[in-house]
Amino acid sequence: MQAIVTLTPAEAKRLIAKGIVKRPEVEKARQKGYLLIGRGSTNAYILEELLGGKIEKARYCAGQTIKGFLCVLGAKERIKPFIFHRGEVLHVEPAEVIDKLGPGDLLLKGANAIDAEGNVGVLMAGPTGGTMGQFYLAMKARGLKIIYPVGLEKTVFSVPIASSSLGGIQTLKGIGAFAGMVCVPDADVYTEIDAFADLFEVEALPVAAGGWGGAEGSVTFSLIGEAENITSCLDFIAEQIKGEPPLPAIKSPCRDCPIVCSFRGKEERELPDYVK
Repeated sequence: MQAIVTLTPAEAKRLIAKGIVKRPEVEKARQKGYLLIGRGSTNAYILEELLGGKIEKARYCAGQTIKGFLCVLGAKERIKPFIFHRGEVLHVEPAEVIDKLGPGDLLLKGANAIDAEGNVGVLMAGPTGGTMGQFYLAMKARGLKIIYPVGLEKTVFSVPIASSSLGGIQTLKGIGAFAGMVCVPDADVYTEIDAFADLFEVEALPVAAGGWGGAEGSVTFSLIGEAENITSCLDFIAEQIKGEPPLPAIKSPCRDCPIVCSFRGKEERELPDYVK
């Protein structure tokens, strides 16, 4: 049987969250080791599914794309990171536990780009590379696992080309924050396609993207599977996914922001209306 469904970015994030928490390696890390939930919008949805309750998702991020430009949420506005250790929740920075990580432990890391080859791109506005600068090489050196939950709305032509063209210092002009990008060529990616498979045993093919009137950034999927699975999937999407509201834009004052940016150091009254 075949069906078609369109997901907004917020709906896709909720679907990804509901799917990835069912993964055995995620639950094992949560209950028997360390499960680190890096900051990011998709990870905020995952965190809600793990906690079984609501959080201020828009505050569980650092770098963000809001109001049509790249931005960074100030440290004072962010929610403290969540780390699960043997079923308990720790409110500590991930850097505080990196030396304790071992086999079976897991980091969920957000991403900003994905391409058809499975490459993942992560933007880095901070001069030391943020979470990627702290964790990526250290975890690779130890053979530890990172999963990148990312929606297909973030599909680009080529992550390697994108990453080679970016760099905060070499960017002389722009609108918003300047950033570099790291390309992860061997990333363990988790998208809507994986969530459809894990939750419903349905094959999902992205067939269209975009929209307006609240559907900006949407991805349309063709679903293929057994009639019973397709029916269960559509019922689930209609009842638990459709109507997921978009996240609000929370912006720190530009005058206090240390990130290299075209608005850096300006008073709010000096900014264009689309920034305020």
